[in-house]
Amino acid sequence: MPRPSKTFLRRRALLIEQDPAHPLYVLSLSGEELLELAEVSRVSRDDAGKLIGYQRPEVRRHIEDIVAYLNGDEVIFPNSIILALSSKARFVRSRGPQIDDGVVTSGTLEIPIPKEGEPKPAWIVDGQQRTVALSRSKRAGMRVPVNAFIADDVPSQKDQFLRINNTRPPAARAHH
Repeated sequence: MPRPSKTFLRRRALLIEQDPAHPLYVLSLSGEELLELAEVSRVSRDDAGKLIGYQRPEVRRHIEDIVAYLNGDEVIFPNSIILALSSKARFVRSRGPQIDDGVVTSGTLEIPIPKEGEPKPAWIVDGQQRTVALSRSKRAGMRVPVNAFIADDVPSQKDQFLRINNTRPPAARAHH
């Protein structure tokens, strides 16, 4: 399938100001778009034996269960996918009157579309099973909620992955 000629995927988004170093956006993407834009940082070892990546392997049965649900008659997909975005993504504030609540700004998020062979501009921090299932279902084009933050560095991505996927409170993790 030929790549689209456009260079950015544009989506309406909200910018929620939390940490200036890692802007947070709320938007929607389809399963097809998620796989086009995002990689999964798989746990593996490099040539020196050093641990790299942070995502566990796909769980086939879990994905099959989600696909079965998505292929059903009545579907709602409220759980968001969490992405770490490259700093190459751009946010353009909407024109016109702004509702100033101090922390939320509406606009358009522009995410670069990678050319063949280029690295993808996003990494799935949480929701890899849901993303794969969505892309394999009859609803691959359905838009789902996405929370995305800017983080080019793997340590920041891994930190968020561990915070989301660990059942112990952060203080308990610090002692281990």
